[in-house]
Amino acid sequence: MSSAMPSRPVISAAQIGQFLDAAREIIAEVPICWLVTRSLEGGTSARAVKASPALPGSDEWSRRMLVRRSSRKVTEIRAVPLITLAFQHPSGERWVALGGRVRIVDDLAQVRSLWPQDRDGFFPPGFADAHMTVLETEADRIEIHVRGLTPEPFGAGRTLLERQPDGAWRFIPAW
Repeated sequence: MSSAMPSRPVISAAQIGQFLDAAREIIAEVPICWLVTRSLEGGTSARAVKASPALPGSDEWSRRMLVRRSSRKVTEIRAVPLITLAFQHPSGERWVALGGRVRIVDDLAQVRSLWPQDRDGFFPPGFADAHMTVLETEADRIEIHVRGLTPEPFGAGRTLLERQPDGAWRFIPAW
């Protein structure tokens, strides 16, 4: 049995394009993802959220989430404005994590665009306007695993893409 590390995969621009296409598909098929923040105690906090595309004309990797303004996640984001959104496909064969900076958007029009009107009946009048806000993130890192597409052995390493200043994505080897 050899103890040598496997060689670094050589990833072409075409493969990066395939990884990005797969990430788009996974995100489109998985409406609920995990939002991970840095906890105030130094660990992490994770919770399920619905991630929606950003406003038209925004970066395609931007996502918006409607959250309660007084929530722990907003407090954690005010302290450290970095998050990860993790999307796990139900097949167990594909997942993607988007990482990047996040900002809190106190814009009533955006709140209303994400707030389901049928929820108004479950809350006091004006609840969404008074208590909800929008988180908006733009990914600068994408980690993806797709059985048969990303380098094998599946799940034993990572396939990480990092956004460059010009907007292009590059592969970051694991070692």
